[in-house]
Amino acid sequence: MGLWKGAWYLTKHELTKDGWKSLFTLLFVGYLLLFTVPLLNDVASGQRDTMLYWAMDFIYLTLLPCMGFVLNQTMMRYWKDNSYTKKMAYWRTLPISSKQIALGRIMHLMIVLVITELIFFMLQFLILRNMGAEIPVLHFVLYAIFWFGYSLSMAVAYVYWEVGHSGKMYFLFNLIYIFVFLAITIGLTYFKVGNIVSASLQAIDDGHWWIAIASIAVSVIAILIGVNRIENRLEKRSYSA
Repeated sequence: MGLWKGAWYLTKHELTKDGWKSLFTLLFVGYLLLFTVPLLNDVASGQRDTMLYWAMDFIYLTLLPCMGFVLNQTMMRYWKDNSYTKKMAYWRTLPISSKQIALGRIMHLMIVLVITELIFFMLQFLILRNMGAEIPVLHFVLYAIFWFGYSLSMAVAYVYWEVGHSGKMYFLFNLIYIFVFLAITIGLTYFKVGNIVSASLQAIDDGHWWIAIASIAVSVIAILIGVNRIENRLEKRSYSA
């Protein structure tokens, strides 16, 4: 079985298995909209409460990459059941190479992330416009592309820890990741440095459209490096713990 054919086989298998469980991921999208729309509307309308800057940045930096992961029982219990390790151990017994597994996992991630963030940003834009926010369509599209590129880059790192380490190590990585970004976002607010989300939208408003292209370029590099690193990790890691 060729590289792309094997990777696509795994991707289709995972997408089929997701099935109706993908609805929980859409509920997660709605949950994020509930918190982000009011905050972004304040930013767009100029009513900026600096004390809420950290919340907007924290949600974007930590939760947007999570949109590439389908919320299911496996995801909720990975730290206890070590379910990802068991899945990888089983896949390694099949006539499928480590590179096919790595590529297939990234393909699955990209498909889910494209769909969920497309829904998220479209609804976010429509709700904001309905609330009276005057954001040009092109500017918002570039803004969405910028954050999609970021989400994809960070999600690749998530996948590396997901499939390459035990459930407990993956949980520890997630915990550290959350606290690091919590410290960064609160620090930016406390020292009145600014807000990453509003700065990205403002940069695009000011004509710096290249940041969207740069973000996508970084995500492409992250994918290329990620597939290679995940493949190597799958070859070397232990599946007994």
